[in-house]
Amino acid sequence: MPDRIVAGRVVPDRRKAYRMEPIQAIAEPFLKELYPRVVRRPSTDDEIQPWRTCYDEIWRDRSDEIVADIHAFTDVHPVDEQRSDGAIKHWASGCGEQFGNHHTDMLGDRSYYCIAVHVGLLAYTAHMRELRTKMNCEHGWHRIVERFHYACSGVVGYGFIGASEKWGMLSLSYRCEPPGAEACRAAEEVATEASLRTCERCGRPGELRTGGWRKTLCDEHVAGWHDD
Repeated sequence: MPDRIVAGRVVPDRRKAYRMEPIQAIAEPFLKELYPRVVRRPSTDDEIQPWRTCYDEIWRDRSDEIVADIHAFTDVHPVDEQRSDGAIKHWASGCGEQFGNHHTDMLGDRSYYCIAVHVGLLAYTAHMRELRTKMNCEHGWHRIVERFHYACSGVVGYGFIGASEKWGMLSLSYRCEPPGAEACRAAEEVATEASLRTCERCGRPGELRTGGWRKTLCDEHVAGWHDD
C-alpha cells in the first residue's frame, strides 16, 4: 500500500496522487493548437524551420523569467474565475519587455517569449483547476496550495493528495519518496506558516482566531464568523 504524508506523519493511502510535469511540457498541447507554425519541428536536418528552434531556445535561456511571469499573473489573479483566456492573453502580450524592439529572427525574441508565457499560463491554469478539485479549504488558501504544489513538482516521487483546514491552519497530504522528504517538508512548512497569515476566505492578511473554534481570518470575515 502506498504512503502519504500528513502533518509530517507517514500514513497508508490508496488515493491517486496528482503530479505536475514541467510547464513547458504541459504547455505543448496549447502551443500545438494556438501556434501550429511554431510547434512543427524540422523533418530533416536540411529543412529550414527557425520557429520551433527559437521557441525552444527561449525556454532554455529564459525559463526562470517565464515561470516568474506566470507566477506573477497567478498572484495577481488568485481566484480561478479571474484567470480567463482573455486575461491570460492580455498579460502575456505585455511580457518580455527586457527584449525591447530588437528582432533577431522572423518573429523576434519578444514574440517567442510572449508565446511561451501565453501557452505556459494556459497550461498552468488548466493544471491548477484540476488541483483545486482536491482542496477542501476555502479559496483564500488556494494560491498557497498551488505554490506548495509547484515547489514540490520536481521532487522525486512527489504527488499531491489533498489540502484542508485543521485547527485553523492549512493541512497538506501528499506522497513523496524518502530522498525528497526533506524538500517537501520545507515547502509544507512555508505553506503552513503562510496560511496562518492569510484569511482562508478571501486571501487577504489574516490571523489565527480562537474562541471555541480556531480559524485564520481577516478582520472583515471574523466579524461574521459566529453567524455562519
